[in-house]
Order: sequence, then C-alpha cells, then structure tokens
Amino acid sequence: MYRDWRWQDGDFAFTPRGDAALAEGMEVVRQDLLARLVSPRGSHWAFPAEGSRVPEFVAAPADELTLTELQQEAELTCLEDARVREAASEWVEDPGFSGARTLRLRLELAEGALELLLGRT
Repeated sequence: MYRDWRWQDGDFAFTPRGDAALAEGMEVVRQDLLARLVSPRGSHWAFPAEGSRVPEFVAAPADELTLTELQQEAELTCLEDARVREAASEWVEDPGFSGARTLRLRLELAEGALELLLGRT
C-alpha cells in the first residue's frame, strides 16, 4: 500500500482540523505520475532524472507531429515509473472546451488500471 502527503494545486493539502492530509493507494500513484509529467526534466535537485519534456510542448504549435511527439513523451515518461507496466494514450475531445483536445493516458499497473487526462488546446 502506498501512502504519501496529499498535494493540491502544487501545495500540501490539509484536513478540516488543519493536519496534513494523506493520500493512499492509487491516489499516490496518480499524483506522482502527474507531478512527473508536468515537471521539466531535471528541475528537482534531488531527483535530476525525474520529470518530462511535456512542459516543452505547451507553447508549441498544435500540429499533428507535435501532438504525436507529446503523446509519445507522455507514455514514455509514465513507463519510467517502475509501477507502470503498460501505457497507451489517445487524443479525445475535451467536453469542457469547444475544439480543445485532451490526452487520455491509460496505464496498467500491478494494482490495477489508472487513467490520466492531460489537457491541450
């Protein structure tokens, strides 16, 4: 069973009593993978190999080549985590934003399946 501090909007989350909140199980894996995906590679002093190139694609043109490279980078980054056995992804329409696309990552872990969504206009 995994247990770690719960993160919310880039900071520690707290319980209503003011204590630090904990994340458990698949929630820990989800927040670890999302943190890895949105952090530039080498940006953490203690874990220079962590992170991904995903942030480099934020300002890039949304042509098919860029979207394919982003998709591959996201899958490979997730596979760097020892808990992830398989990674697959697809672009889907974002129901919240007209014309926007979201990258849906489907990950297979020993503990079960996990789905992550990364928005991209």
